[in-house]
Formats: sequence, C-alpha cells, structure tokens
Amino acid sequence: MITPMTKAWETELLWTGEELTKKSKMKHEGGGLLILGIGALALGVFNHLLFHMIYESDIMWIVVTVVCVLLGVILTGLGVKMMSKTGASVAEMTAKDSGYSAEEILEFYRECRQPDALLLSLISQPTREKDFMKVGFLTKNWLRLPNRLYHGVMRISDMAVIWYEESALPGYDPGIFTIKSDGNMLYVKCKPDVGTELVAALAGRNPESITARRFTFEGDHYDAFQNPKKAADLYRMRRHSTIDKKSPRE
Repeated sequence: MITPMTKAWETELLWTGEELTKKSKMKHEGGGLLILGIGALALGVFNHLLFHMIYESDIMWIVVTVVCVLLGVILTGLGVKMMSKTGASVAEMTAKDSGYSAEEILEFYRECRQPDALLLSLISQPTREKDFMKVGFLTKNWLRLPNRLYHGVMRISDMAVIWYEESALPGYDPGIFTIKSDGNMLYVKCKPDVGTELVAALAGRNPESITARRFTFEGDHYDAFQNPKKAADLYRMRRHSTIDKKSPRE
C-alpha cells in the first residue's frame, strides 16, 4: 500500500524528534550480563559444595569451580558497568546501520512530516502496536524500506538498482531487492502486487536507478543479485557522467 502521510499516520507510525534523539541508560543490556554473571557465580558455588563426588579428579573439580567464579565476576562487573552507560539514540543507531550521519537521519524524519511524504506498507491498515517497525516512508529525498527499520534508510539518489523478483532465489523468497550505491543489498519479502507497486513508485522518484536484476550495458553483462557491487559501480559511473554533463563549463 502506498498512501499519502496524514497527521494520524504521523502520530501512529513516526518517532517524535525527542524520541529520535533521546539517549537511555543501557539497563537491559547491563541487566542481562548481570543475570548471567550471578548465574555463573551460583554455578561455581554449587559445583564446589555439591558436585565434588561426580568428578574423578580433584583438579578438574577445582578448575570448573574457579572458571565459573571468574566468569561470574567478569560478567557481573561488566553488567554493573554497562548499566551506568548511556546508549545510542534512535537517530545514532539508524545512522550507524545505514551509513549516514545522525543529522541526515533527522532530516529524513523531518521530511516524513512534509505534505508530499508517502507511507509504504505491506498491509492495508498498519498500527503502532503491530507495525511500527514494519512500515516504510518515501519523501522528496529519502526512502525507508518496509521491514527495514534502521539500515533500510537511504537517500533516493543512492538507490542504484531496484527490482521485484518473482521467483525464489537462494536464501530468499520472492520480494523486492535494492542495491545501494555503495554495493550493499537490501531485501523486503512481499507479494507480487505490493512489490511491483512499490518498485514502480520508488523508481519513479529516481529515474536513473536500474530496474532489472539482469541487464547489458555497452556489451557487458550484469547480474545485480550475483554481483551487486558491479551494478552499483555502473550506477555511480553513469550518475557522475550525468552530473558532469549538467554542470556549467568554464
């Protein structure tokens, strides 16, 4: 489904500026390590007090106890330390996974609230509870693919190749394949009617993007699935050539 963004969709499916930049303590990550550490310490104590008789060698009994205790101490210490650390914001995590800066990610989400922004959804009525992380967005300059919350964000000008693959490929069901200008490949599983609609809409925003998996250019054969970097290199070369032709000559 492709539909214009509304105020209701914005409220339901977009992070606010505060949510994008807020940094929280790493309590969950630290708590997980703390639990593992306490568990390892307990195992070491139980091994020393209760399981002596199962060992044929006292040395092995002592070694297992010492290893469990040391591991427990290390994990507990790391857990306590991590709980006091501040984690990355949503904008920073998205920037890390997508290859852009946090400022560019904030620019993308600001564009999502502009009148020309579009909602990209694999279902007809997405909700915040079930689909907040599954929808995508298309703006004047940016794209977030559905089901690709962080690393699915890209500039439209960086969308080198996009096509819908109707047949299953090794490790993939039918769906949309996108090659970024850096050669990274992204995939979204979806049905043919949804996939072809999305590909047409996205390619329409970037007419220079290549819309076929296999193609030939100047006698050279390309397969974007088998060699995404080669296809991305061609896109960048053609794009730079186009930009150079448009640039004023001195």
